[in-house]
Amino acid sequence: MFIVFIRRFNITDTKQIINLFRETILTVNLGDYSEKQVENWANSIMDEEIWVKRLEESFTYVAVIDKQIVGFGNVNKIGEVDLLYIHKDYQRQGIASKLLTQIEKHAKSICMTEVFTEASITARPFFELQGYQLLAKQTKNVKGTDFVNFVMKKKLK
Repeated sequence: MFIVFIRRFNITDTKQIINLFRETILTVNLGDYSEKQVENWANSIMDEEIWVKRLEESFTYVAVIDKQIVGFGNVNKIGEVDLLYIHKDYQRQGIASKLLTQIEKHAKSICMTEVFTEASITARPFFELQGYQLLAKQTKNVKGTDFVNFVMKKKLK
């Protein structure tokens, strides 16, 4: 058994986060999207400075096991759960739930009454289990490739 530690993002985490993001998409999301789609998605943000800005301008948390980042997630200033990714070797072990609980707790602490996300086909069942309601199915274009995802929201209690 392992102990998961949830903490705030630190700029020194950026490289690990980028690698986790890419690897997760290229393996886990390949079950729901084509090889071309996951390649474009995984390589959609390659500039480390853009990553740092995105992570620092939101409330980002990381999940750590034995000094290794095994997951990360964030909520931005408009209440969007923008990113929530778990390492391919740590899927379905409660880490995403722990991260999302921390993200929602933070959102409530700054007086947000609801949060929303654009969930992938892969992530939709997880968000439904966490109490998110489906608002719309949509098609997004990333680097010239169309992707189906789902706009979902949750009222915070």
